[in-house]
Amino acid sequence: MSILFLRMNLLKIICPPDIYMLEFPMRPHRKSARLRHKFPNMEALTVCAHLQLDPTCQGLSTVFSYAIQSSIKEFQLQAQITGNEPVHLALLVHGSNTSYITGFPNDASWHFVCASWDGNTGKWVIWVDGAVVGSGNSLNSTSHIGGDGLFMIGQDQETYGGYNNDKALCGNVTQLYMWDRFLVKSEIQSMEKLYQLVISGLDPSLHHNLSINSNKTCVAFDPASGKPVNSLCTTHRGSVCLFPKGDHLLYDILKL
Repeated sequence: MSILFLRMNLLKIICPPDIYMLEFPMRPHRKSARLRHKFPNMEALTVCAHLQLDPTCQGLSTVFSYAIQSSIKEFQLQAQITGNEPVHLALLVHGSNTSYITGFPNDASWHFVCASWDGNTGKWVIWVDGAVVGSGNSLNSTSHIGGDGLFMIGQDQETYGGYNNDKALCGNVTQLYMWDRFLVKSEIQSMEKLYQLVISGLDPSLHHNLSINSNKTCVAFDPASGKPVNSLCTTHRGSVCLFPKGDHLLYDILKL
């Protein structure tokens, strides 16, 4: 399975090159992107993305969360920012999480982050910029990632499809890909060093199934108060035209 993101405001960035990204502001916010994809049961899973965090956004940031009806924290990656310390990362599977491990400097730079998990052994690995920063075994082994779930970017699902403003992502995400298998060292490094995408295990249809929820507002006119108001850009409003009394233009229009 794979997904390549488009940036919310469609502005190009310099690094990583020739791509677009999703932007998430300072908390609290309810912005997110959802993958409109029917997920199967997965015995293994790898998710990779280029990630840039806001160094001033203290606390937990949820990079992505995958939830099913019976398990809200089915598969999730979280980042922890505390002061000027390095960013710490943790992987959650079936509600059980790894310890928070040192991921990368809190330097506002782009970092290539991958998280892999195998259900047969419970083996997990977190990669940053092509190097292993954390690994372990027996994380909910002899299990699988449940299907028919909801994958969200930028939000922690406290309820299925819900939000947690206190754990929302502050930063940027791009080039997020998913594989229904456990990627090995050579594959991770080929993507990080050579920008060679690993094709095996990817679903080429997934990049069409992205739904962005930005809750952006647009300025609209309130005819009752005669003042401009903020309204969701997705809200449809009727048109209102104001003509001075005795305006000949109105008379001409009514004759048509």
